[in-house]
Amino acid sequence: MSSREQILAKLRHKRPHGPALPDIDAVPFITFADKFDAFATLVRHLGGDAVQLQPGETVAGIVAQRWPQAGRVVDVTAANPEQVSAPHDWHDVDIAIVPGELAVAESAAVWVSHAGNSQRALYFLTQKLVLVVPKDAIVDTMRDAYQRVSIREHGFGGFISGSSRTADIEQSLVMGAHGAMAALVIFV
Repeated sequence: MSSREQILAKLRHKRPHGPALPDIDAVPFITFADKFDAFATLVRHLGGDAVQLQPGETVAGIVAQRWPQAGRVVDVTAANPEQVSAPHDWHDVDIAIVPGELAVAESAAVWVSHAGNSQRALYFLTQKLVLVVPKDAIVDTMRDAYQRVSIREHGFGGFISGSSRTADIEQSLVMGAHGAMAALVIFV
């Protein structure tokens, strides 16, 4: 055994034990009577919006109605999504329509992670982000969400909430500082 290994072994042996972790199941957590309403209310406060797809409506129709003067639209949920060779090729995307796997009512966040996610830069480079989420994939809290997601499944995953905004410079609110200037979540 090397001197390094001897020192590390002594340190491990003498290391104090930390306190026991709290029982998170002992604390009652938030539940919402209407998860969609809670999600939609909070996402609107964050500068975004949420709608439920109605019979006869399409995602493309809602997007076209909301932003009729849109420039380049990239729909990753389409049968044959547009592919690019480098993330910089998304620099001029006005609207990105991407799949969301799970929505969280407590934080108005949407979990994004899907196989072959070569478009992940698109989430942050587009001007307007449209997240398409299954109606039955909404949970009450982040605690509930973490029980259902796994980063290991695709190597990339993240929660996106509302439009990007910051007010840390001279207390001036700036929309789109770190990502999309507008966000729309469509539950289908």
